[in-house]
Amino acid sequence: MSINGGNRRGKDTRDFPTYPAAAPKRPRGFGRPSATGAAENPGTGDSSSPQGSKPELRRALWRLSLPRPTRETLLPPGTVRAIWLGFQTWLVSWAAIVLLAVATWTQYSSLPAMSHTTWQNALEIGNGIYAAALGASLSNATMHFSLTPWGITLFIGFLLGLSLKVARPQSPWALAWGLLAFLLPTWVCLGFAALRLTVWPAVLVSLILAVTVFDLVGRRLPWSNFAVIFPGGEPWEWLSLSGRLLKILTLSALGMGVLTLLGGAVLGWTDMLNIWNGLHPGILGGIILVLGLLAYLPTILVWALSWLVGPGITVGSGTVFTPGQVVSGDLPPIPFLAWLPEAPTGWWPLAIPVVSAILTGILLSRKHDLTLPDTLLSLAFLLAVMLGGGFILTLGASGDLGPGRLGEVGPLPAVVYAGVIACGVPFAVTLVLGHQRVGQEAARFAARIAGKDIDALPTAKLDL
Repeated sequence: MSINGGNRRGKDTRDFPTYPAAAPKRPRGFGRPSATGAAENPGTGDSSSPQGSKPELRRALWRLSLPRPTRETLLPPGTVRAIWLGFQTWLVSWAAIVLLAVATWTQYSSLPAMSHTTWQNALEIGNGIYAAALGASLSNATMHFSLTPWGITLFIGFLLGLSLKVARPQSPWALAWGLLAFLLPTWVCLGFAALRLTVWPAVLVSLILAVTVFDLVGRRLPWSNFAVIFPGGEPWEWLSLSGRLLKILTLSALGMGVLTLLGGAVLGWTDMLNIWNGLHPGILGGIILVLGLLAYLPTILVWALSWLVGPGITVGSGTVFTPGQVVSGDLPPIPFLAWLPEAPTGWWPLAIPVVSAILTGILLSRKHDLTLPDTLLSLAFLLAVMLGGGFILTLGASGDLGPGRLGEVGPLPAVVYAGVIACGVPFAVTLVLGHQRVGQEAARFAARIAGKDIDALPTAKLDL
């Protein structure tokens, strides 16, 4: 029953007109759907339309070209561990040096010369030693000191590399975060040391140290692929050969330096003991002297090699120490300076690096299968690296050891060229003469001189 009080006949609505429902509102900047179903956006398709959305287009292109890094990319698994171990490396190395400086002050604070000093001064000295280990220098009206203790630098780098290797970062970002956790507190310490020291070389050395650790640690992890920078995805063969030869020559030079240093220690052992007993260092003082020797051990090795190749070293203005000439003077009572030669030995030690280079070249002449042009290119690059590395070593092993005549300490500049001539050139010549192609051409030339047919002669291949 209807509301009108009776039954109503069903009305046929098939002929009635129908009206579409209101379309939903579209977001601003989007066009009307076309017949094909694609959205018509007058802002992107028609630049003259007043409803265009050029800011949205530019924003989309920017995001497409430079996608926003995700949290998983910037902070991959293992990042927190790498950050903690990087910071821990700085804390351990810095605290060890500073605590040793404070302990030394505590031991000798009762002396009259130390009466006006406090533990804050010892803390400042320890921080200065840490900065000096990275290349900082001291220069004022009364004191000049710039001889870097590279032994401490290598120790810090070893700790940093070992810590980040244990962290096993899952991506380059994690490794970079660990290195940054080491660099930031290091630069804070350098900022405090800048009140008295020149620290910009230390900032540069710390960056070089971080890049070196990144390379050494990263290349041993699964995600590393540093060879991708080369066109074929693999290093060039001549470049790989240069790397192997440089490693062998470095180990050979290190061995010769150690032997030369041991010889000097044996000959100067008595004088070293006399200096040691005259200082009366005690237990703590003896530990400090031994640690100081270890801190400057890389520098002393470079000095030994400089003496071995000929030009020698100078320890103070007007002094020269070479195999054929010794001009000495008053030296500070430092025990390891007793290892310096007291008299010339003659120029025969110069034959040691030459003979060593020739023997090494003979052993390695048949250890590769590169063509002769690639071998020559590899050796040219090797000699260039030796020349540049020699400049860096002589610069790092030179500096100021104090005021006055000790302002000139380290290898003489001619050491670089003498080292390349004594080691690099004989090695390169021997390696070229031992090449298989050179041997074949020499045999053909000898047969041509003798009037024989080289192709008719029996041949044999020897694998040495």
